[in-house]
Amino acid sequence: MNLEEVLKIETRLPLELIEINNELLEDVKLNGIKEPIEIRVREDGSKIVWDGLNRLAIAVELNLETVPVIFLPMQKGA
Repeated sequence: MNLEEVLKIETRLPLELIEINNELLEDVKLNGIKEPIEIRVREDGSKIVWDGLNRLAIAVELNLETVPVIFLPMQKGA
């Protein structure tokens, strides 16, 4: 998915609060993002980045054009 589109989606934490993991940064530089960023879809259709905030912050840092994502329904009580 286009990174700019992902950045329009609500996140659990502001990306500015995410501390970049340099080891993961180097791995993403070499291999790309291997595990998709998890986006949960609420019953009302709204979305939230649920898992993968470190990967998303690194994608921004590396100025990636696209990132792999997976859309899953929001679980009740989450």
